[in-house]
Amino acid sequence: MAVSAKTPPISLNPDCPNPKFSKLPNLKTKNFVQVISNNNQFSLRKGHQKSLLNSSSSFTTDPNSYLNQLCIQNELNQAISFLTSVGKGPQSDIEEETFVCLVRLCEFKRASNEGSLVYSLVSNLITQMSLRLGNALLSMFVRLGNLSDAWYVFGKMEERDVFSWNVLIGGYAKNGFLDEALELYGRMLWLGGFGVRPDVYTFPCVLRACGGLSDWEWGREIHAHVLRFGFEADIDVVNALITMYVKCGDLRSARMAFDGMCRRDKISWNAMIAGYFENGEYLEGLQLFFSMRECCFHPDLMTMTSVISACEAFGNERLGRAVHGYVAKMEYGADESVSNSLIQMYSSIGRWGEAEEVFIRIESKDVVSWTSMISGYSNNGLAQKATETYKVMELEGVMPDEITIASVLSACASLGFLDLGIKLHELAKRTGLIGYLMVANALIDFYPSVNALIRL
Repeated sequence: MAVSAKTPPISLNPDCPNPKFSKLPNLKTKNFVQVISNNNQFSLRKGHQKSLLNSSSSFTTDPNSYLNQLCIQNELNQAISFLTSVGKGPQSDIEEETFVCLVRLCEFKRASNEGSLVYSLVSNLITQMSLRLGNALLSMFVRLGNLSDAWYVFGKMEERDVFSWNVLIGGYAKNGFLDEALELYGRMLWLGGFGVRPDVYTFPCVLRACGGLSDWEWGREIHAHVLRFGFEADIDVVNALITMYVKCGDLRSARMAFDGMCRRDKISWNAMIAGYFENGEYLEGLQLFFSMRECCFHPDLMTMTSVISACEAFGNERLGRAVHGYVAKMEYGADESVSNSLIQMYSSIGRWGEAEEVFIRIESKDVVSWTSMISGYSNNGLAQKATETYKVMELEGVMPDEITIASVLSACASLGFLDLGIKLHELAKRTGLIGYLMVANALIDFYPSVNALIRL
């Protein structure tokens, strides 16, 4: 249940809406203030209705009804045009709920300039912003990535509920301001002595910040809050706890949270399995993967690529083939990342026929696909195939990366291909890839191998 709280206004500096974002540009809405003050005169008082002409010269007696209808039809440009043209006529009554509809449409359309224009009108006309309008503006600015104006609106709101805090905390966390997100969470609980009770949407945002910072101590504290407020049975909250512990490297706590769940979804399984693989616990990850299958849950693409990589690490051909069969059955093979992982797995165990078969079936081969084959050939003594594959890659117009160049240079060193090696050296210099250590080392090994020390 959302709990509203009258909170003290947060100190704001017009030139620096948020002290922690002093480097952010000034409010975008300032660009529209002069336009609005010169061209528009609105009143929010509910009074008699005026006859207006819209941009299409259609008659309407209620601008609010007309604007609301335009919002329902997603006609943002027409709504903004009508709104700015009203000022040319008699003073009109524009209700706050109409602005809420306009703000939400701007958010839906990802219309930054139009949203700032509407906010300029609101700022000029409304002295006391309602919770509903404030939350709509907050949500819009956060969705548009405009944290400066979001913070400014938040500071002007005399009343804030849990949604207000959640939107701002989530916006900071999503945009990488993780410390600020955690600080806001603390202020949410204690600011002014009132406090706002967090809900199921608060904790995933806060836990994401803890995981991003790998702040285990903060994460444990938030876990205690989850228990204190009674959200330990909520599946989304526990999923966020698992992910947080995984990112902090605490697999034991992550597994305890996972095992304690009364009900699990696809995200629960994938988060725990990915956690094992990310921390090098391949056996545990594979065991949990097969348990997941027994429970009729399907892995996501990231987990599937991790499972294939685990098979590669074990060098188990039988297991790899079984996983490949599952990939084909579930149609994961259409994804490039899964196909590339299969190529690397088969290359690592010397099954070139299978690797080439997977490679051929990839409809749109990217640099990773080509490099997987080239590096596999080069690392396993098939230098001729590595150079031939690279030449085909060139003809396809795919630009190599540092791994490609290093692998082909290694093959050229084995074959004594001086001309191709020099060509790769020039390409590395031209593209800046020569700055990679693996490329530099490959060049150092290449020139002595072809008796061209002068090139060093």
